Amino acid sequence: MERAEEPFLGEIGGARLGQIAQNSVFKSGPVRGNYTQLALEGWVFKPSLRSASQGGHTLAVSSPVENMRDAPNGRVLARLISGFLLDEVERRGNWVKVRRDVWVLTAALRRPPAPAAATAPPRGPTAAARPAQADPAAAPAPAPTGDPRRAVVRRRMQLYRAPDSTAIGQLEAGTPVRITARAGGWVRVEAQAWVRENEIRPSDSGILTGLSASELRGAPEEFKGKLLRWTIQYLSLQTADELRPDFVPGQRYILARGPAPEYAFVYIIVPTERLADVQRLEPLASVSIVARVVNGRSTYLANPILELVELP
Repeated sequence: MERAEEPFLGEIGGARLGQIAQNSVFKSGPVRGNYTQLALEGWVFKPSLRSASQGGHTLAVSSPVENMRDAPNGRVLARLISGFLLDEVERRGNWVKVRRDVWVLTAALRRPPAPAAATAPPRGPTAAARPAQADPAAAPAPAPTGDPRRAVVRRRMQLYRAPDSTAIGQLEAGTPVRITARAGGWVRVEAQAWVRENEIRPSDSGILTGLSASELRGAPEEFKGKLLRWTIQYLSLQTADELRPDFVPGQRYILARGPAPEYAFVYIIVPTERLADVQRLEPLASVSIVARVVNGRSTYLANPILELVELP
């Protein structure tokens, strides 16, 4: 069975420091035994890094798990764990381009297809994490020349409440949509359409759905105390200290990314009666929760703070 993601090591025989995402392409270097050296290079969110001076490296990952992307807010190339050392290449706003040589099992790599005759060959060898069979119909559309938030559906497609979740509907080919968020190979879209009034009813659950983290940060007072349903990516269970003024010292909270597909950092206070359920979660698990808005913008990093109400 092919693995969707491939672990990498800083040194052969050393600890795992992260995973390379499927279909990611990096320059390859020397081969030693069963391992090949790859030059990881990509963009990391600046607040998830800290200064470091160890082994000749200048930066280290400060978050429990952080994504390396092919461009700011671009496709995920690899996932890096806390403490992973990196070298800075370039800065652009809140993003830092970084580099690091790592070792990967040679059996998990393949050479990318040879370029067309009209395309200049790449400089130096490359290797990629073994991909699943490609779908020719899923090839990316040409880059738009107008508003990048406007797009048109290329063919009849499924709609999903969150990435990799159950389909909830369809859009026909040619339907105009507005892109409101991006996450890896997914985009969140809005589409305008008409329905018969007698086929809908007002929401009576009192739980907000479809609310983004950016909307919450933009109007924190409007949503304070409201219930919302989010799909989050669980990272770790943390304990608040005196350096976090938004929490009571000793209070337990979830560090997460959410909601899908936005994946901004989110803090979720865990009531004592929910603690055992949270402790059973695996890092990077995708979880649907109901939570109450405590603060739409934390004091230092402007991240939403919620309180857990329901956890399936």
